Amino acid sequence: MATDAAIEGDQDLLREMHKTTRDVTLGLESFGFNAAIAKLYSFTNTLSKSKASAAVQRQAVMTLAQLMSPMTPHLAEDIWAHQGGEGLLVNAPWPVADESLLVETTVTVPVQVNGKRRAEIVIAKDLDKSEVEKLALNEEAIIRALGGAAPKKVIVVPGRIVNVVV
Repeated sequence: MATDAAIEGDQDLLREMHKTTRDVTLGLESFGFNAAIAKLYSFTNTLSKSKASAAVQRQAVMTLAQLMSPMTPHLAEDIWAHQGGEGLLVNAPWPVADESLLVETTVTVPVQVNGKRRAEIVIAKDLDKSEVEKLALNEEAIIRALGGAAPKKVIVVPGRIVNVVV
């Protein structure tokens, strides 16, 4: 049975795969080849660190081969064949990004104490300011930084940053 971490790893990799598909497609359509290649490098790093299942990783590698085929056709064909792709890659349809996976539901927000970054919290994008403040103040690094002192002011910029003033 799949663990929660494996399922989350699958979702994270699929989300990145679809973002990369969208970004590379837009880059190629606008002749932004350097941007498209940069996205492919970034996705390759994400893929190498992924904790996703073997099936999802294979799907991501196959998509990577398709996306890199305009720039490196021979290497892409080799990857395609090695992964068991049917026929020639050049005849395969171009991948299409799933719009539902492109929507971000969470955001990583830095937490600062007196202007110095002390922690990051991952929160729901639409979380209330008071809840964000509670989560930030309950972070272990923030508690240590405060050293038992009560904050004078907590400034929450929704979806961007939390500043704690001592």
